[in-house]
Amino acid sequence: MVAVDAMGGDFGPAVVVPGAVAALREAADLSLALYGDERAVRAELAKLDVGALPLAVRHCSQDIEMAESPAAAIRGKPDSPIVRAIADHKAGAVDAVVSAGSTGAMVAASLIVLGRLPSVDRPAIAVRIPTTHGHVLLLDAGANVQNTPAQLLSFAEMGDVYAREVLGLTAPRVALLNIGEEESKGSELLVAAHKLLRASRLNFAGNIEGRRLLLGDADVVVTDGFTGNMALKLVEGLAPFLKSLVEHRVPAGERAGVAGALGALLRHLDYADTGGALLLGIAGVSVISHGASNERAIRSAVLAAGRLARHDIPARLQARLAPSA
Repeated sequence: MVAVDAMGGDFGPAVVVPGAVAALREAADLSLALYGDERAVRAELAKLDVGALPLAVRHCSQDIEMAESPAAAIRGKPDSPIVRAIADHKAGAVDAVVSAGSTGAMVAASLIVLGRLPSVDRPAIAVRIPTTHGHVLLLDAGANVQNTPAQLLSFAEMGDVYAREVLGLTAPRVALLNIGEEESKGSELLVAAHKLLRASRLNFAGNIEGRRLLLGDADVVVTDGFTGNMALKLVEGLAPFLKSLVEHRVPAGERAGVAGALGALLRHLDYADTGGALLLGIAGVSVISHGASNERAIRSAVLAAGRLARHDIPARLQARLAPSA
């Protein structure tokens, strides 16, 4: 069963509920628990023909606002959808949690309630980014501001497991985001991380510059959370930039000819099909959706959460990262 924060995101139940139900209709082995204000959730369900679909509504009397301090919200709002769903996940009542609400609250609740895997020092947010040849898995995308070389190696190993088990890649190409391809380039952190990655059992492809990130040169790209989040936000800004560029720079008489190609590009850059970001390294499955998620994005996130639970990614990560492995 996948738990869904029905109140999360910019649009709340009006988008989350139909998106989650769409996933439920698509996956025969999926069941849902919708967490949030029961009256608001059931009002949206009443607009849908849910029939005998396997779903439950779990009322929550509190909610976490996006601007709240994550740690304070976790302590002060135990009956919020995020905290309740994570607690139920810990208790085994649900197999995964999806929220388009506060990323900080999801990370904090996952760490405090679920905890890290025994062999993980820091978790990482992993997100799939479109490239010219499919997608690249970028991590960390924001869970940690600073990291050590050993933590970057751990991120790479977690990304490798995800790419093999979920994406079906037999030998994922792992790269280190850096300012140059040479192994001597970059900060002390990156030089040391390069040495660890080179000596590991990973299919290490070396350093990758930011200009090559979207060209399909790697399947997994590792960086610290500060740099990764900056890179992710830059990629997210590409679609609105291209749209604005056409509107303001292309003569009106020529825009019609550009519209088809631009539409195809924007669809490829749309995060709605990637299923949100996964917090890797915790003892559970937490999927963090974009705050501006539409119904398709919620559907993708719920389906992704179901797949991750079926693959038992936490157990596979622990087996790979355990010292005796």
